[in-house]
Amino acid sequence: MDNNGLTVATWNTMWASGTGSRAGRVRRRLEEMDADLLVVTEGQRDLLPAGSHVADAGTDWGYDITSHPHRRKTLLWSRWPLTDAVALTTGAGAGRVLVAQASTPIGPVRVLAVCIPWASAHVSTGRRAATSWSEHLECCDQIEKLAAQFDPRTPTIVAGDFNQRVPRRRQPIRVYTRLLEVMDCWRLHTAGEVEHGPLIDHIASDLDCTSVRTWAGGDDEGRLSDHAGVVCTLRVPAQG
Repeated sequence: MDNNGLTVATWNTMWASGTGSRAGRVRRRLEEMDADLLVVTEGQRDLLPAGSHVADAGTDWGYDITSHPHRRKTLLWSRWPLTDAVALTTGAGAGRVLVAQASTPIGPVRVLAVCIPWASAHVSTGRRAATSWSEHLECCDQIEKLAAQFDPRTPTIVAGDFNQRVPRRRQPIRVYTRLLEVMDCWRLHTAGEVEHGPLIDHIASDLDCTSVRTWAGGDDEGRLSDHAGVVCTLRVPAQG
C-alpha cells in the first residue's frame, strides 16, 4: 500500500480452479502484487487475497456455469469497503461490467471493472446469436452509456480485460477506433510497448500514473494464464 497513491492491478486468471498447483501459483502471484484495488477476470473468489472486500459482476454472461458455479467473469477486490456496487444485467455487458466506489486514503474513487467480450463471444458457443466482434462492440456501447452518468468530481479507474491490444495489432480498425472513443475520457496507462506486452488487460483513469509493471502469463513451473498481468501506481494530479 502506498499512502500517497493507489496500487491497482488486473489479470485474467484463465479460470484457474481454487485447488491444484496452478491455482496456488496464481494466488501467490496476486498476493505478491500487494494491490490496493484488484480486478480479476475469468476467476474465482478463492483466488483472491484474504481479508478485504469483494464484489463481482454476477453469474450470467450467457454461458452455462452449472458445473463451475464459483466462476465469475469479473471480480473487484478492495482494501476498503465497496459501496454503490452496480453490475450490468442485460446485453453484452451482463455478468462482465461492474462499477463500485471505494473510500481510499486519496479520497473516494470509482472503479469500473470490465471483461469486454472477445471477438468470437457467442458466435459458435454460448447463445450462438452473435457475429464476430458484435458482443465486444455492444459492451463498449454499454460502458460508454454507463460512464456518461458518472459524477466527474469522483476519479474513475477502469481496469480489466479489454480484449484489444493498444496500439492496434490484428483487430479491425472499426473495433479499435470504437474502443479508443469509449476510453477517450480517461488516460490508458497500459497502452504501448511494455514488458510482456502489448497487453489486452488494461488500466485507465483520470488520475496520474507514476509506474507501470507487468508480469508474464507463466512462471518457472509452466503456464499460469494466457494473459500477462499489469499493476499501476496512481496518484491525484498535482494542482497547478
